[in-house]
Amino acid sequence: MKLQLVVRRAPAAAGLRWLQQGWTLFKQQPGLWIQLVFIIHLSTLLGAMHPLLGVAVALLNPFLTAGLYRCIVARQKGETVGLTQFWQPLKETACRAVFIRLAAANMLLSIPLTLLATELYQQVQTGSVNFLLLLIFVSGMTLVLMLFAYAIAIAYFLKESRLVPIFQASFIACWRNVQPLSVYGVVAMLLISTGIPSLFISWLVVLPLLSISFFLSFTEFFALTPVDNDDTDGKNDDKAGFLEV
Repeated sequence: MKLQLVVRRAPAAAGLRWLQQGWTLFKQQPGLWIQLVFIIHLSTLLGAMHPLLGVAVALLNPFLTAGLYRCIVARQKGETVGLTQFWQPLKETACRAVFIRLAAANMLLSIPLTLLATELYQQVQTGSVNFLLLLIFVSGMTLVLMLFAYAIAIAYFLKESRLVPIFQASFIACWRNVQPLSVYGVVAMLLISTGIPSLFISWLVVLPLLSISFFLSFTEFFALTPVDNDDTDGKNDDKAGFLEV
């Protein structure tokens, strides 16, 4: 027997449950969640102003995301959280190297996607879209999203520093839970669409709610569990381990 990372399957309706649980957490300290998510999105906007700022923000983003997740976990434990917990990952040397590698990998993979997006935008303007190129772009974007969806949470909470196992576990979690993530994604898009008629005021609630609820999907998908090495028949697929710890 040894410990391996278990990636659970969740029912399709789980996406609605994450939103419900996220709303419960949001109501406990709404001002804090709005503030934290505002900081993260403001940094993203600043990063778009200059390439050097963009690199700095990309390197900072994993620490800010981990800080938000840390606050969510603390709130789940009944603690009163604040900015101190949010900035804590910046002080933790244990996660610094893996976060920087994740940010670098994200920037590297974003280069071809950015080039494809630019080419597709030019094609749309001319009215002649190459659908094969569009398919490649959508497939590439989907793959990157699956690889990075839970990467920061895996690195921070499960103390994994190897990029390949991190990406593997994140991808498998998304692959195994296409149904609940699809349901969650549809509802999330509907909530985001409320921004236009409300002059984006609704986003003050929607964006923090989505940030909290998406992290709750991580807590449902992943669990450390003893796995029997002698069980090699593959029958218990839901109990298969993917990441040694």
